[in-house]
Amino acid sequence: MSKNFELMNRAGMSLRSTPGEIPPLLPIEVSPQPRRPAGVTQENVPEWLRAVAIVLKHWKVAAIFAVAVILTTAVVTYSIKPLYEPVAKLEVDPPGENFSLEGGSGISDGEYLETQAQNLKTSRLALAIVRELRLDQNPAIVEDPAIRKTAPVVSSPSVTQMTPAEEVALAAVQAKLTAKRDSGSRLISVSFTSPDPVLAAQVTNTALETFIQQTYEDQNDSVAKSTHWLAKQLDDIRQRMEDSNLALADYQKAIGVADLDDNKNTLAQQLGDLSSRLSQAQSDRIQLQALLENVKRGSPDSLPEVRNNPVVQQLSAKLADIKTQLSQALVVYGPNHPNVRKLQSQAKELDSQLGSEKVAILSSINASYSAAHAREQLMDSQVKGATAQLNQMGRYNALKKEAQANAELYNTLYAKVKEAGIAAASKSSNLHVVDPARVLTYPSHPNRLLNLAIGTIVGLLGGIAIAFLREHTDSRIFTLEDIKACIGSSNIAILPQVSENDRLPGGAQLLPPDKDAVKKKAPTELRFFLDQPSSPEAEALRSLCTSMMLSNVDRSPQVVLVVSSFPGEGKTTVAMNLAMAMARQGSTCLVDADLRRGRVASAFGINTGVGLTDVLSNSIPLEEILVNPPQVSQLTLVPSHSGNPHAGQLACSEAMRQVVRDLRQRFQYVIIDTAPLLPFADGQALSTVVDGLVFVGRSGITTRDAVRRSLELLQQVQGAPIVQFVLNGADVNSNDYQYYRQGASYYGEYVSK
Repeated sequence: MSKNFELMNRAGMSLRSTPGEIPPLLPIEVSPQPRRPAGVTQENVPEWLRAVAIVLKHWKVAAIFAVAVILTTAVVTYSIKPLYEPVAKLEVDPPGENFSLEGGSGISDGEYLETQAQNLKTSRLALAIVRELRLDQNPAIVEDPAIRKTAPVVSSPSVTQMTPAEEVALAAVQAKLTAKRDSGSRLISVSFTSPDPVLAAQVTNTALETFIQQTYEDQNDSVAKSTHWLAKQLDDIRQRMEDSNLALADYQKAIGVADLDDNKNTLAQQLGDLSSRLSQAQSDRIQLQALLENVKRGSPDSLPEVRNNPVVQQLSAKLADIKTQLSQALVVYGPNHPNVRKLQSQAKELDSQLGSEKVAILSSINASYSAAHAREQLMDSQVKGATAQLNQMGRYNALKKEAQANAELYNTLYAKVKEAGIAAASKSSNLHVVDPARVLTYPSHPNRLLNLAIGTIVGLLGGIAIAFLREHTDSRIFTLEDIKACIGSSNIAILPQVSENDRLPGGAQLLPPDKDAVKKKAPTELRFFLDQPSSPEAEALRSLCTSMMLSNVDRSPQVVLVVSSFPGEGKTTVAMNLAMAMARQGSTCLVDADLRRGRVASAFGINTGVGLTDVLSNSIPLEEILVNPPQVSQLTLVPSHSGNPHAGQLACSEAMRQVVRDLRQRFQYVIIDTAPLLPFADGQALSTVVDGLVFVGRSGITTRDAVRRSLELLQQVQGAPIVQFVLNGADVNSNDYQYYRQGASYYGEYVSK
């Protein structure tokens, strides 16, 4: 605070005011934006707080949507006629053994249950319900009395004819009768919807009773038809069975076959034994023949019978010993020695005995071969004879199978007929009602509490979604955070709403205001600093003036240009009141450079026939258009005298630059009001000859795109820096400005004292 005091003293500001004058700009530090608690900044604000802020910002739209959804839900819910839908449960047991030659239907359990559920929706059942309850005469089902009075149609057994009333009732029953299968059990839920609770329960229970009766009748009809047909077939089947049994017995006696069991008989057993013996004889003969073939091709010594014979082995061992001794004796005594001759004689004798033994073995093998061959021939002849007898068994087996098949068919059909007769006589059914429908006290549809709850939730969530959507699509500036996000600067001042009359005709729109409405506006509505010095908006102007003066420590801006993007954003109002505030600190000149629609002079009640347009046209000198309004001392006005068709060229001319230079020499401060930046080039040209810019934007009207485009234009022409951004028309009653509102109120009370 002391630093600001020193800076303002250096600028030559007087801190005293005389009675009857507006208090001068006080050397206090006034923040134009709401204060936040320590450690809380825009960057680290929790997301949920930002979300709450967005919802509060667009609460009107969200509330309208939520209320509309809730009211629509309530109206629709209470306009719907209450409907009652009692539920009955039908248990479906397995179908059991229906009449079938194969012993089963081949349908799965799930398919059977689904079939039964679909059968509950047939036209046959619906028509039976209509005729049982006389629904064709019920006004709740057939609303047209003319249709109910139609005469009934006589139906033949083969053709079912319905009256128009029955057709309407049939369609209504089929549409409102539902059947749903429980996949986890054998239960089927059946229900009927009607505004009459008694009728709904009655139709539901009648549907189950009629369905069970129809199912039972269908089963009995099927059994009766099958039994009647089988009764005619059983006599023929029994006669064929008896004939086949008699033929089997006669043939069995003729061929002399006695059954041992179901699969064997005497002939088959005999043939099996002969085949086994024939195979053994063939094996023996082949083995002996192979031995004899080996003897013919080589020595008998290769035969196993010869090698393994004990006598042959003993003689062979003795012969080998004698030959060994003979070889030794020949070496020692010579060939003529008696011992040698003796040994030679013994060797011959042993060799002769060995040969005789081998011949005896070969003779035995030949004899065995002859016997095996003869036995093979005998077995073969016996097998052929048995085979001839076996051919007779084909006829026997065919007769036996035919007799068995006829007997089984007769017994099966006879058992089925008896079972069907017993089932039909017992009146048993696999359908049971486990939970009949009851008369409901409260309607099933609509569930008003649930609908209202869902409508409320949808309305609230939809309202919040619309608030976020509006925030995402709405590019208008409302708060300080919106401006900071757009320009990235913190030099922002707030100017609250002056009055409702200061708004644009027809609402807040980024369009030029109506000229007639501007002319009718009272001057005091634009001069709030003069007429309401203790108001919050006047305090905001003082804060703006302070911030602008302290923007540069070495030298505060002398010539300031007040600009905006579009008309109607409060640029002229800010320029006029800022000039009045600066006039309390030194000589100030307010230049109305809006050569197309200037209104500064009329706001002060001054009517001159000349203005800045005449000076720029070199018609008159600058001194002749300077006007001092009597309401504010040290303030000089330069009216525009608008209406020149070449206003754009005059504002951008060298003459305008010269006027600014002359005013620098004459006044301590110069405030220039010019045309909007985006529609006209006047502000761009003047931004290059001033010391600083005050950019004015109106809350809820100025868009981010307009601000960005304006800054781009100023940057292209290398205009003066923006020393302050003014958020005009801010709603200080919102939560975003509560600290500013409290501080401004306190400061206003202090000044009024």
